[in-house]
Amino acid sequence: MANVRERKAIAARLSLMKAIGKILKEKSYSKLSINLVSEESGVDKAFIYRHYESFDGLLRAYIEKQDHWLANLKEVTKIPITDHRAFMKKLLEDQFLGVYANEEFQQFLVWELGDKAGFTAKVSVEREILAKPIFEQCRDVFKDYRIDLNVIYAWFSAGIYFLILHKEVSTFCEYDFTQKQDIDEFLKTLNWLVDVLFDKLDADKKMEDVARRAYEKGLSIEDVAEVTGLSNSKVRALVHDF
Repeated sequence: MANVRERKAIAARLSLMKAIGKILKEKSYSKLSINLVSEESGVDKAFIYRHYESFDGLLRAYIEKQDHWLANLKEVTKIPITDHRAFMKKLLEDQFLGVYANEEFQQFLVWELGDKAGFTAKVSVEREILAKPIFEQCRDVFKDYRIDLNVIYAWFSAGIYFLILHKEVSTFCEYDFTQKQDIDEFLKTLNWLVDVLFDKLDADKKMEDVARRAYEKGLSIEDVAEVTGLSNSKVRALVHDF
């Protein structure tokens, strides 16, 4: 059980984190300073130096605590992906809802984009390292099309971040992302797009199976190509896999 000193230290750390979050929401990251954080939190600067070594150390601790992906990737990467369609839908929807609900993390994203001092760089690199097991499992899903699924994730993720950060500025393509019905429409469309991607993949795989079976039944490569709509070279590559 924590003693009085430990409880006071925990309370002070929580006060510091809350103070940084409040400053970010009300004033922006450019206003962060050790004096302002100390004043807002009621925690003496000596505590900051003693427990975090420097103001930069305190900021890094805050960043690591708030990063949405760091909090989720450690759990997500423990389980192998067996259904890429379902995995992609859940990951993107969780990303949208998680970032949307966390105003402090939204401010962190703004901070990350404008961070010339590099406070956020360590967390950005760690995020990429933690996501690597996902990247490796996704890289070859659409290899027959010479498309890397990770690029598609990047498009979707960047769009999610931008739309959330832009929501207080104005509508975007006539959608108001402060309104539940427009958010629901976005998530519905996002799921539909994921289905379009994987329906294409599934349909092409079925057609390739048809081509193999037709060739096994005695059709020529040219006839198989005509029936399936695949190119002669594609059919030839498929049948040579037998």
